[in-house]
Amino acid sequence: MADRKRKERSQGGQAQAVNTDLARAFSQKNLLLFVIALAVIVIGHIALGMGSITFAPVCLVAGYCILVPLAIII
Repeated sequence: MADRKRKERSQGGQAQAVNTDLARAFSQKNLLLFVIALAVIVIGHIALGMGSITFAPVCLVAGYCILVPLAIII
């Protein structure tokens, strides 16, 4: 019985540690960059629907290949 309670306490502590690590991993800077990336991607898709063959790919590549990874890394 005591072993079971000890396991429950240790598992709860691990879950809390994971939550706090995740909260520290993504700051407001990360979220801001991710929102900017989503806006650039949406603009790129809208431009693609309007027939742009130069502006749309530039926006989409910048959004998917530069801004999203940057938002994850920083």
